[in-house]
Amino acid sequence: MNVKDLSIRAGAGIIYILVILLGVLGGRFSFLAVFGTMLGVALFEFYRMVEKDTSHAISKIFNITLGGLIFFSVFLHLENINSFSLPIMIMIYLLILIASAIFIRRDDILHGIIYSVFGQLYITMPLSLLMLISYSYQYNPVGAGYDWVPILALFVFIWVNDTAAYFIGSLIGKHKLIEHISPKKSVEGFVAGIIFTMLASLIFARLFPEFSTLFWMGFAAVVSLFGTLGDLFESLIKRTCTVKDTGHLIPGHGGILDRIDSLLVAVPAAYLYLILFLFL
Repeated sequence: MNVKDLSIRAGAGIIYILVILLGVLGGRFSFLAVFGTMLGVALFEFYRMVEKDTSHAISKIFNITLGGLIFFSVFLHLENINSFSLPIMIMIYLLILIASAIFIRRDDILHGIIYSVFGQLYITMPLSLLMLISYSYQYNPVGAGYDWVPILALFVFIWVNDTAAYFIGSLIGKHKLIEHISPKKSVEGFVAGIIFTMLASLIFARLFPEFSTLFWMGFAAVVSLFGTLGDLFESLIKRTCTVKDTGHLIPGHGGILDRIDSLLVAVPAAYLYLILFLFL
């Protein structure tokens, strides 16, 4: 990578980070706007990628719209505005898909339905859980208002893990991690990512001492491990669909889905960790 490409990649990465920080630190409405937009773009990139060689049995617009409505319904539930919108939206989505399977006369209709549901499970559910974490004041699942601390920690740990793995792997990486999925990832980079993420957790333990150092280290380990798994899983999807990047929205980085791939698997794991840590 030449200096110009590296500069473009770095500049785009900084803008992306600033947008994420705006969404996290700007409050619940900023969170809803930023991550709701990211959800829509990521769903579009996913459905375009998995159906690039065939006409769409289930409309992308339908899937993106319902994904956005489900995400917004989670917000309404957490704000105690409407507790019925979430189950209603999920039922409407499933009923329309079932009706599509019955009335649309196409041999590949079930494939389209599977892609549709998987896209919501893969993208909409983790981003909805991210919102749920942000409303878990002091990690209490009952929730008591917007709290940006666990969300900020999650993103910082992912960024530290990815950055350390990339640079250390590029410098000294000799042993392939899982070559048939991601040939560029190395064992050395993977280990470095975990080490640097654990070091970052010590900073959070110092800044937010209401939880123990052990808690922060465990949180960092979970995010690092499952974030790497998320990165590998998206690489598998792209390799299966024979695409290099899911989009070109972020110069030097690809699409939104390329940037949040680690997040999509780290979030469910992090949410489970927070529940277990609180109640065990």
